[in-house]
Amino acid sequence: MIGIALDRTTVDAGEFLTGTVQWSGEPDRAARLVIAAAYWRTDGAGNVAHGLGRVAQFKVPAGQRDATLPLRMLIPHEGPVSFQGELIAVEWKLHVRVDQRGIDEQIETGFRVSVRR
Repeated sequence: MIGIALDRTTVDAGEFLTGTVQWSGEPDRAARLVIAAAYWRTDGAGNVAHGLGRVAQFKVPAGQRDATLPLRMLIPHEGPVSFQGELIAVEWKLHVRVDQRGIDEQIETGFRVSVRR
């Protein structure tokens, strides 16, 4: 089971996205890594684009079956910022994947990136 708890759901471009990732695994499915990625994508009638903001990897010690991992990722200064228009939208997501024996577990949650003040 994976859980994401963000300290804030809106961050300025160039600031840190912070929070925690909670993970607990089954005894017969040892995890190797927990990978968190902040990415953006466009949606709508305009051109489709996407990009990777930051990635963090956490190595899971052998035999460990649960953890609360601190998350601190710098969102790029250049953004892009979140946007919801009539023809196009820009949205940010935090995607977490547990690399483990068998099928990997995954979860994601959205957050907003605003213009730096």
